[in-house]
Amino acid sequence: MKYFWKGFHITKSAAPVRFKKHVIVLYWSPDASNSTPILRGVKNLSIRHPSVSVKIVDLSRTPLEAKAHNILTAPTVVLLRDGREVDRISDGEGMTFLESMFRKAQT
Repeated sequence: MKYFWKGFHITKSAAPVRFKKHVIVLYWSPDASNSTPILRGVKNLSIRHPSVSVKIVDLSRTPLEAKAHNILTAPTVVLLRDGREVDRISDGEGMTFLESMFRKAQT
């Protein structure tokens, strides 16, 4: 049996496939009055779009994580693609922008 594999060589037949990984990060604070509806909206949309990865960051517990994306207000939703920021929704925008962000993350 050890001579059987002698004629085979390990080679790559195709180029590696790069997957585009999208992540939606919600920076929120329980102290902000309008953070709760955005939090509920992100949770509901993450159920409707299970292929999108969602990370929720509580700024009252981990305030240093906001420095990575220069977050100044809560709530802020950031769409990342392969670790780089693609889109951002800050305090004033509504749920329609949030839904479009989830649709954009699926493509």
